[in-house]
Amino acid sequence: MKNLLRLFVAPLLALPVAAAAQTTTTTNPASKSTTTTPAPASTSPAGMQPQTEVTEDLDPATGKVIRRTTRTIYVPMGTPAPSTASKTTAPTTSSDVATSTATDAQVSTFLRKKTAIATLTAPALLAAYQQFIERVRTDRHSWKASDWTAAAAILSSLNGRYDQLRSSLSLDDKLTIRSQQAEFQTLRTARQLSDQVSDKL
Repeated sequence: MKNLLRLFVAPLLALPVAAAAQTTTTTNPASKSTTTTPAPASTSPAGMQPQTEVTEDLDPATGKVIRRTTRTIYVPMGTPAPSTASKTTAPTTSSDVATSTATDAQVSTFLRKKTAIATLTAPALLAAYQQFIERVRTDRHSWKASDWTAAAAILSSLNGRYDQLRSSLSLDDKLTIRSQQAEFQTLRTARQLSDQVSDKL
């Protein structure tokens, strides 16, 4: 009889031990998964090293940074520090911003009207911006890169005079000029992107 009781009691005593063993096996995998998930993000491919690349887009009118993009790339081991990598992207944005101004003769030719930038009054400057953007809208389809550069120089000259006359312009006039400046940049960027796409086709 005692042997029979032992046969029944032994499995009952073993049940809590088995249950505890099962709970530990279910919790262990969970802890393993939390420790291994960050690992792939921190490891880099074999023979590669991480490098941070920063690209800045500048507002051509003000020269201020309007967007900064930071991304991590992987480059072969031994590649120079990120400062040299960022220099490769800087000229593309700085060359667009560092636009030279145009002479009065160039402005007059572009606007098809004798114009002296330094003597423009607020109403005349507003009219000059209007003539500028109308010319861009009309002729831009046949323009080459040099034509866009020349137009940017004209705009830079107008912008210089705008800075001098800003206090004498009404809010509506300022908004009109700002929208025309933005329209030129949009049209120029669209053309540059179109040229880049067509070059790859």
